[in-house]
Amino acid sequence: MILTLKKFFYKCYPIITLFIVTTLTTFIGIIERVNGPFSLVWLTNAITIGVLLRFYKHVNWQHYLICCAGMVLPDLLIGTSLNQVLLMTIANVMTISIGYITLQRFATRTEEGEWLGSLHSVPQWLLLCQPSLIIGSLVGSGALFALYDNAFLQTAFYWYLNESLDFIVFLPVILAAPRILKSFANDFFNAFLHIIPSILLLFAFVFIKDKIYFLMASILIIPTIIWLALSGNLFLTTFGISMNGAFFFMWIIHSTHGYLHFSENIYISAVRTIVAVLALCALTIAVAISERDKLFSKLSQLANHDDLTGILNRRAFTKAAEAITSSLNKGDICSMVLIDIDFFKKINDVWGHQKGDKVLVAFCQRLKQCIPDSQLFGRVGGEEFALLLTNTPEINHQELTNTIVNELSRNPLSIDNEPFPLTISAGMAAWSEGQKYETLFKYADLALYQAKNNGRNQWQEYLPCEKMLPNQNFIPSLL
Repeated sequence: MILTLKKFFYKCYPIITLFIVTTLTTFIGIIERVNGPFSLVWLTNAITIGVLLRFYKHVNWQHYLICCAGMVLPDLLIGTSLNQVLLMTIANVMTISIGYITLQRFATRTEEGEWLGSLHSVPQWLLLCQPSLIIGSLVGSGALFALYDNAFLQTAFYWYLNESLDFIVFLPVILAAPRILKSFANDFFNAFLHIIPSILLLFAFVFIKDKIYFLMASILIIPTIIWLALSGNLFLTTFGISMNGAFFFMWIIHSTHGYLHFSENIYISAVRTIVAVLALCALTIAVAISERDKLFSKLSQLANHDDLTGILNRRAFTKAAEAITSSLNKGDICSMVLIDIDFFKKINDVWGHQKGDKVLVAFCQRLKQCIPDSQLFGRVGGEEFALLLTNTPEINHQELTNTIVNELSRNPLSIDNEPFPLTISAGMAAWSEGQKYETLFKYADLALYQAKNNGRNQWQEYLPCEKMLPNQNFIPSLL
């Protein structure tokens, strides 16, 4: 029963989300209507396109019907004539359809599926929106000409400006939204610190706008936008820009000219253009910074992680292990475990290096299942791996090492969907007070050496006595 409900929810939640979004944004547009069918802010088209793009794998004809229902229902509930509702809905649905199809087919997405993941995506996205904006404005202008005998070209121009502002300010918020909002919620405090300066600047704008010349006060919006662009993640930036842009625009219109028909006042169009340009500049800066941060992250990943297995390389492991061991105090428990794949050279010689690489990858994946996430794990040689165990009793370190060795000997790896038997040898050394990383590593290496000398497929703990010394007849070159 629960599984059936989950499947039903997974199948229906895009449609439910789309209906809620279109209905709510249409209600907002209705509230902001001035004389006639115009709205100072019409969010429906831009936000609906964004939602469709986020669910592009699920979109079909049913979603377009839901869009229509979400836009028609609020207008009918307030008593708008059916002719006006149908004509305006046709214009809006055409805008949504063309915008979605154009962006979905031609907009470039990153490997992670991000729509605004690179700097060139901003002008590309803006260019791809133009067919939707132009055709939608022409159809909408034709509808208003048929309904109210409005001037066709003038109405089309103002319609285009209105939609352009909404596309630039609000669509990026949906495109940049994280797939899992939990990741954003976990960093709520940093997000709050990021957004609060812009809120303070907006309050300052409200406070001083009546005390000094209005345009001088409005300059405060510029540092607000710059602050949002230069810090924080892309979603938070686009969200802040949209909120600031909407607030700034609505405050200007409502406090200086009241609810005017926007096609009757070029001043409102100028304000729209200014807000759109500021938002577009800020978005470009934010995307550039986000792309730079991702590049730095990739470079860090390449510098600190093994290309083949994805775990820490020798340099990064050594640096992290040195930092951990140098911070240990008396009474702390820490152990170094060195692991070596038995007869790995034979694997490369018999099956080839490509097979050997697959073995290394599968081996690391298996080991990760045995090792707690909090422990340090890295590749320190061709087939040699290191594990630094901390914050657990020493007996658990021994049990874990024993588990790792037994896991590989009892359960073969799966390579190309076929079982691949493998054994390992391991050496463990427990940290003692004042011991440096180099010494701990050396002792673990001696223990590993002895485990190999004793016949492999086993582990050995370092003990500071003669029986831990390697057998003089043991020849390392035969490993």
